[in-house]
Amino acid sequence: MIQMLNGNLRIVLLGFFLFVSCAIDIKQIPQPRETENTIYPIINKPVYIGKFEVYTSDSVNYTRAWKYTFKSILKNNRVSNQVFDVSNDRNAKQDVETYLIDIEVYPNFESHFSMWKTWPAFWPLTGYWPLQVRNHNYEVKLICKISMNGLIKSQFEITETAKKTIEIYGFYRTSEIESMIEVANLKVLDRCAKEIINHL
Repeated sequence: MIQMLNGNLRIVLLGFFLFVSCAIDIKQIPQPRETENTIYPIINKPVYIGKFEVYTSDSVNYTRAWKYTFKSILKNNRVSNQVFDVSNDRNAKQDVETYLIDIEVYPNFESHFSMWKTWPAFWPLTGYWPLQVRNHNYEVKLICKISMNGLIKSQFEITETAKKTIEIYGFYRTSEIESMIEVANLKVLDRCAKEIINHL
């Protein structure tokens, strides 16, 4: 009886370890860009960020970081030297002829194993079987709305996708996938900044 309990405990612990090792954190926000004010901004007016929402189950914890990075990317792409946040700046509503940018971000991550090749890593060779084929697909959709004086001037949508397959120890090599997600997020924000310039 004790041996059976010990055996079950080992299986539970191995399963827990495997679950924790497989977890991929999709909250990979690009680092803010280092920027200084340029003498050649595209817009010589203040630009305000209005609504900025990242639609995930726990977005409350990191939407502010997304917004901070986005503001730095706008400056880095010379959109404007004056990028403010409506929620923090009381003068935003008083300014005339200023741009208001609303952003919605929809990240979607999917991952699955090739069970025909991977099953020995689940049992009986957990942690030893090297062939752990894991396929990863990430898509981030960004919707941008540009308004001026309360009127919608332009609206567009950008989608960035990335995919990667890891065949050797795919359970544990999560950093490569997290880097892939971070790069895709950076690309979608950078493309958004360039599209804003095109739609002004």
